[in-house]
Amino acid sequence: MIDEQRLSIEVGRLLNRFYQKRIDALKGLNLTKLLNKNPYLYRSMGVNDAANWLQQVLVAFVSSSDETIFGNDFFEKLAVWSAREADEFPDGKRSVNDASGAGVDISVEGATYYQAISVKSGKNIFNSQSDKGQAAEFSQLQARMKKLGKQFLPVIGYGYGRKAATKNSNVDKVAGQKFWKLLTGEDDFYLKISRAIGNHSGEHFVTYQVEFDNTKNRLLRELLIDYSDQNGALNWEKIVEFNSAAEKPKKAKPISP
Repeated sequence: MIDEQRLSIEVGRLLNRFYQKRIDALKGLNLTKLLNKNPYLYRSMGVNDAANWLQQVLVAFVSSSDETIFGNDFFEKLAVWSAREADEFPDGKRSVNDASGAGVDISVEGATYYQAISVKSGKNIFNSQSDKGQAAEFSQLQARMKKLGKQFLPVIGYGYGRKAATKNSNVDKVAGQKFWKLLTGEDDFYLKISRAIGNHSGEHFVTYQVEFDNTKNRLLRELLIDYSDQNGALNWEKIVEFNSAAEKPKKAKPISP
C-alpha cells in the first residue's frame, strides 16, 4: 500500500504547481480572448450588464482552463507517481516509466505483458475523432513492441467518473476508482487522493482569489471603456462586430494599470 503521508506530500507539490499555472493563466488573460466567446449565446441569455457578462465569461474561461491544467499537471503526474510508488510493494517484477511513446503517459512492463496507458482528466473531453487518433497511436506503438514478444495492453484511463466497457475495441477504458486501482492495486486509492487534496485545499485560496479579482477588475475597466455605454450596458453591435466581422477591427491598445 502507498503510504498516505507520502501521497499527501506529492499531492501538495502538484497542487502548488497547479495553482501557479492557474495564476499565470489569469495574468496572461486579455479581453480579446473573452470576446472570442460566442456572443450570440450570451445575448440569447439576456446578459446585457457588462459586469454580469464579464463574470459569466471569466468563470467559464477559468473552468475550462482549470480542467486542462489539472489534467496535465495533476492527474497525469499523480498517475505516474502512483504507479511507481505501487511498484515498490508487489514482487518487483514490473517496471514503470512515463512518456514511453506518442499519446502514452505511462508504460508498465511485466514479465509477460506491456501495458501502455494514456491518462485523461475526465471522460467527457474525449470525442470520437480524438478516440480514433489515440487508437492509431496505440497501433503504432504496438507495432514497435512486437519484438518484445509480450502481450500488448492499451489502456485509456480517466482520473474521475465511470466508463462502461466499449464493445469491439481492443483498448481498455477505465475511470475513477477502477483506474486508480489499476495503477496501485488499492480499492480505496481514489478516496485517498480526495483526502490528500483536502489536506492542502485551503493553502492557495486567498492568493488565487486576489489574482482573480485583480484580473476581473482589469478586464472590466477595458470592457466598460470600449464595449459598453455610459450606463454599463453592453454594446452588442460592437462586440459581435469584433467577434465576427469579415474584416477584424483593429485591437485597442491595452490600458495601463
